[in-house]
Amino acid sequence: MSRTIEMNEKGIQFVSKQERMLSDEPIETVTDEIGWDELPVEHLRIEGVSRIDADVDNNDDLPTSIRLEFDTVEKVEVPDNGNDEAAGFFEKLEAETGITWDSRKKEFEFDNSKSDKQNFVDFAAFLFNQGHIETSDLPYATPYARKAWLLNTKPTHQDGSEMERVGEPIEGVYMPTYYGADQKKNYMATLVNDFVKGHHIDT
Repeated sequence: MSRTIEMNEKGIQFVSKQERMLSDEPIETVTDEIGWDELPVEHLRIEGVSRIDADVDNNDDLPTSIRLEFDTVEKVEVPDNGNDEAAGFFEKLEAETGITWDSRKKEFEFDNSKSDKQNFVDFAAFLFNQGHIETSDLPYATPYARKAWLLNTKPTHQDGSEMERVGEPIEGVYMPTYYGADQKKNYMATLVNDFVKGHHIDT
């Protein structure tokens, strides 16, 4: 089986070519496709490029498509600024919590086997357990919060009111969890920006 990346008027296509059992004609299957309007696609590792070919328009001698034969292609996750300290953050997060990072949508995806609240609390626990946040960083409020703490050593807010649907990511640390799923994910991105060295997520 051969693998080809073809760039043509449709965009970029990943094509697998496999021999038929009862015929000499191979079968070509488009396994993935990226439109020109979806670029850029970042952090692709293409290995074993063995041939580059092109179809040329005889009228103006310009290529109508370009093909690269390759062995493997994979999407890799790297820190935004190349800092080794942050390498593997998303991989560790998924392994420990089941929460994934969708790099195309630029958002977190919860583990569907758990509630939104549990995902949110597990995310905060991961940041503490990995040393990204210390209890000395608390209390912590998001940039636009006026009265509410997102993380505190007491289950109360700045104005003394009780947190709603309080969660406890680690012993002695509390957080409100009544927010909707999208807001939880936004706060998770804010926590990454404020505490995870080498990563920035646009919010």
